[in-house]
Amino acid sequence: MIVTIPDDRLAGFALEERDVLIDVAIGLYKRDLVSLGRAAEIAGVSSPVFLEELGRRRIPLNYDVADLKTDWHTLNETGC
Repeated sequence: MIVTIPDDRLAGFALEERDVLIDVAIGLYKRDLVSLGRAAEIAGVSSPVFLEELGRRRIPLNYDVADLKTDWHTLNETGC
């Protein structure tokens, strides 16, 4: 996908491509449109780096009680 934003809309901003990709990925992740792993791919960074960026921006993980129960059940089944 190619997105074109007119220069006058971004006047005064010094944006790097990497920062824009991270911002887009975080936006999609916050809206729960992509997983954490997919968001990291979109941003072009590893999952740990993406997690660090979420933490730096104080953005909570998309992880609820149902996710915790599923993980707990999986761990119990595998004996971990």
